Amino acid sequence: MEGSVFSRAALSAPFGVESGVMSTGIFHAVVRGHPWVQLADHGEPLELEPGDVVMFPFGDNHLITDVPGSPHRPIGLLTGVDERGMGHLVVEGGGSRTSLICGSVKFDAGEAHPVFSMLPAMFRVHDLDGQISSVVESLIKLIAVEVDNPVPGSEIVVARLTDVLIVYVLRAYISQLGPDDVGWLGALKDPAISEAIGLIHRNPEHQWTARELAEAAGLSRSAFFTRFRQTVGETPAEYLTRWRIHLATKLLRDEDYSVAVAGRQVGYATEAAFSNAFLRVMGVRPGAYRRAA
Repeated sequence: MEGSVFSRAALSAPFGVESGVMSTGIFHAVVRGHPWVQLADHGEPLELEPGDVVMFPFGDNHLITDVPGSPHRPIGLLTGVDERGMGHLVVEGGGSRTSLICGSVKFDAGEAHPVFSMLPAMFRVHDLDGQISSVVESLIKLIAVEVDNPVPGSEIVVARLTDVLIVYVLRAYISQLGPDDVGWLGALKDPAISEAIGLIHRNPEHQWTARELAEAAGLSRSAFFTRFRQTVGETPAEYLTRWRIHLATKLLRDEDYSVAVAGRQVGYATEAAFSNAFLRVMGVRPGAYRRAA
């Protein structure tokens, strides 16, 4: 996962901004004001307050307004770029002021990433333990200082702080999940299923069976299989495939492994089996993915 800040927003009411569909995930951190956000084509408007962070993991088109229903304009018509390459989203309406930090978040090999694939289209981190997280609020203020008053090293500081901010946001999102929430994040709260996931992560090349994983989790095979599927949202075999392919993308892209070697490294006996599994998860053959990378 990698985060970055690409824009500083200074908005005064009335204002309305439409993001358009983005190629990466997007987050907005509120420094000042109470803006409203919502997915552009569906969903209810959500009021934010200072210290809140709202994330759109898939880059869905969304609206930021002073009040629900305000007229909005495309973000490209409202944003300028300074000499540092930092965007400045400015709307001077003359009313109450809102200040935002806008950034991107990219998950490595998103199609196969277990976190990325199971996040909702939009979520907000708010009201942790009955109050806004002091750490998240402090991170937002530190990022704002570095962006507004750049000095040598500010770009590095902002990049590192943004990565930390996103980790805290995801951690907070996990803490807000209820016992019935399905997905990899919720599964981390289940000690038995978390143990099985850990085994898959540590030894992806092993030919894991549901029986082996069930024994490690301290459950019967049938109970484990049912609980894993209900909690994670896919079978153990499907999850193992997703994790293997996630690791293989890194080998093909960053290590320049051949398709055959990358497949063997993550547990496939033949190149054909690896290629077919890669196609199911990523939508392309590993050879094509390697060439594009």
